[in-house]
Amino acid sequence: MRPLLLALGILSLPAAPLRGEAPRAEAPQAENVLVLVVDDMGIDKTGVYGALGTDGAPLAPRTPNIDRLARRGILFRNAWTAPACSTCRAEALTGRYPNRTGIGNRIPFDDISAVGMRADELTLLDLLPPRYASGVIGKWHLAGNGGLGTPTSGIDHAPRCGFDFHVGSFGNLGQAAIDYFDWEQVRSFAWDLPASQEIPLADDYATTRTTDDALRAIRAFGERPFFLWVAYNAPHDPYHVPPLELVASDDLDLGTQLGQGKAMMEALDHEIGRLLAGVDPDVLARTTVVYFSDNGTHKNLVEPPWDPNKVKGSVYNGGVSVPFLVMSPRIPLEHRGAQCERLIDVADLLPTMGELLGFPVPAGLDGVSFLPYLSDPRAPARRPWVFTERFRPNYVPQAGSTISSADLDLHDQAVRDERYKLLRKRRYDHLGQLTSEELEFYDVELDWFETQDLLDAQGQPPAELQGVFDALLGVLDQMAS
Repeated sequence: MRPLLLALGILSLPAAPLRGEAPRAEAPQAENVLVLVVDDMGIDKTGVYGALGTDGAPLAPRTPNIDRLARRGILFRNAWTAPACSTCRAEALTGRYPNRTGIGNRIPFDDISAVGMRADELTLLDLLPPRYASGVIGKWHLAGNGGLGTPTSGIDHAPRCGFDFHVGSFGNLGQAAIDYFDWEQVRSFAWDLPASQEIPLADDYATTRTTDDALRAIRAFGERPFFLWVAYNAPHDPYHVPPLELVASDDLDLGTQLGQGKAMMEALDHEIGRLLAGVDPDVLARTTVVYFSDNGTHKNLVEPPWDPNKVKGSVYNGGVSVPFLVMSPRIPLEHRGAQCERLIDVADLLPTMGELLGFPVPAGLDGVSFLPYLSDPRAPARRPWVFTERFRPNYVPQAGSTISSADLDLHDQAVRDERYKLLRKRRYDHLGQLTSEELEFYDVELDWFETQDLLDAQGQPPAELQGVFDALLGVLDQMAS
């Protein structure tokens, strides 16, 4: 592998193999995976999904490069994730629901006692064939802010979770607009964990730097197949005016949070386009690109008919139904640009990668491979339902423990089949005793915005839907125990 210097912000990857054995002869033809994760950019802000405002005008800013991914690949209409950034990331990398990882909410990395994901969780990276190189570029947000080497925290957390290196931000960038231009970059390498450090970067726009570092990493991988997780901070707050040469529109009101948020999305789209254009065409031709948002749009950036109380942070559709696009050499020409209506979940990433890259997937995961949909978007459904949840606080699972023994103050759950969706919201007092429980039941085929609860005043569904209701409630009960 070609070395690159780490000094002055340039990635350094050693000549020795990063994982296990030396590359085998067939490695140059092996498939690569490039995962692009964006932060708080729901389907309402992704042009190719066609969301319209109450006036009939498109709600999304200009996202031609993200839209092009859909036209060259497959767009998933019914993809679910978790309501919060840390929860989504843990679910995607482990193939397990939050009640199993213990990460049910944002990890407050500014709190030194915060609980992150256990570094000994079995992740996708632990299962990769040894010939694969791997890395995290950009936001991690799966660790607490403790010292190096601790089980659930530390800036060396990503390599301890199986990646070869992490170059990017530890979590969110801060609260001030300047923080996207003046921030600290984690540099942590599996082959030298004690040297992990954070380097101040001033006047280095975070969205652009993420693309620069991703391109450096891909070039440094050389002939080796790779799994690269590129997690942009944008368009998460703090809202700001990005470098204007990255913004396609000239009619955004940059004096408002909404205008700034859309400008950040256009800058993000520009940088994603630059990333894909910067990859050698031969490398890109054997690369599967997976794009998704970690959760829905933040309430400060949504517009009617989106309800700001039913977006990011909630288990309503606006919080958990996200853009999910896949571009892959596995997709036949006749299906490129197609849409898939099947239910998929971010937990499905791990088993899909197992089937794609040929590594065994352990039993007992919550994810189900969606690889057959890449060959035929109308292939038989592999999931009867998808599930999501949010709970607080996070906890560290112990051997034999379940979420039912965790000391929670809130627990929101949701499950849907192809048409109907059931939500349950539970609240607890400081002693862990249940103080309230609410159920909501929706026909999301006819009522995507979840405005008409099908339950009557006594909390009962229509008689003809009793069987559907009972089946969905059974899933919630199973996941709560």
